[in-house]
Amino acid sequence: MRRVALFDIDSRIPNLALMKLSAYYKTRGCEVVLAKKPVRIETDKYFASTVFFRASSRKRIDALQALYGDRIEIGGSGIELGKRLPAEAEASFPDYGLYGHRSYALGFLTRGCHRRCAFCVVPEKEGVVKQTAGSFDDFVPSGQKNLMLLDDNLLSFNGVEALLTEMAERRLAVNFSQTLDISCLTETIYERLLKVDYRNARFNRRRIYFSCNYPGTISHFMARRAMLKSFGHDAVSVVCIYGFDTRLSEDYARWMMLRRLQLIPFFQEYWPIPGVRARVPADFFDMDLNEMIRLTFRSNGQNWEKYLRWLNRLYHETFGRYYLPLIEIIYRYNNKHRIHRYLRNPTCLTRDLYRSFK
Repeated sequence: MRRVALFDIDSRIPNLALMKLSAYYKTRGCEVVLAKKPVRIETDKYFASTVFFRASSRKRIDALQALYGDRIEIGGSGIELGKRLPAEAEASFPDYGLYGHRSYALGFLTRGCHRRCAFCVVPEKEGVVKQTAGSFDDFVPSGQKNLMLLDDNLLSFNGVEALLTEMAERRLAVNFSQTLDISCLTETIYERLLKVDYRNARFNRRRIYFSCNYPGTISHFMARRAMLKSFGHDAVSVVCIYGFDTRLSEDYARWMMLRRLQLIPFFQEYWPIPGVRARVPADFFDMDLNEMIRLTFRSNGQNWEKYLRWLNRLYHETFGRYYLPLIEIIYRYNNKHRIHRYLRNPTCLTRDLYRSFK
């Protein structure tokens, strides 16, 4: 019997491409082996998939290439955007048994996005929005009611109303993992979404996800505040990219919108994609930093601390000193002992705010 080795380099959830490859080769009588570390395995074929473009992923890729040379085929968004599974493999029903995974189904109804956000690989990788699955049955096992959707911009798809209706009729619990586009939230789509059992990634709480990555998106949230409230108390989470090309005042405007509308924030630092470095403006600190660091949120406090720690690093890179009031806020609740790393070096601290703004 022929053997096939599949390497999952950095997936945070079961890797869909590898599950499809597994199904494809198993139907052809092959034994399939899954590994999550670069180890030597004696098989007939070797495949690997990487999702993220980052140093830790690159290190594992290099280790695999050192082990297998040109005998291993590596694909995924973290290495090559144009590479695709063979058509027969892409059409295969995912082999959830590869991961022993039964918690939820995983897949795309559509791929692509009409927006061309510079921080995103989707426009280059997938192009405009198009339907890719004939039906939910293409990747949802019989009896499975939990569904994690990976669609890039589902609400912009012309036939989304019918898909939302089917989700409700099938009584699926749906996690919109890649967030929804608030600008596409029409009255009709909103009414269909209300009938869907939207969930968080653990499927234990009602949660629906939108994104706000630019200040220009704030007006769309404000115009739909009544809709957002109707999704339920603490049911709307908003993913916000930072550290790409916005200034402090632009971040502040987005965070204040989240507070006013009582939405749950999820602050996501920009992870570079191939060929696109962060474009943080040289005049990033264009407002009083004290106004920003005094902000608090009702939930997701540790996620907010990550943003403050990023601000702390950027402040030091910009001015050569750490701003003590910011450090004191970062460590007021968690890991309090770590503040002593700074206090031991008073020459690196300042209580005077460097003002690079007018």
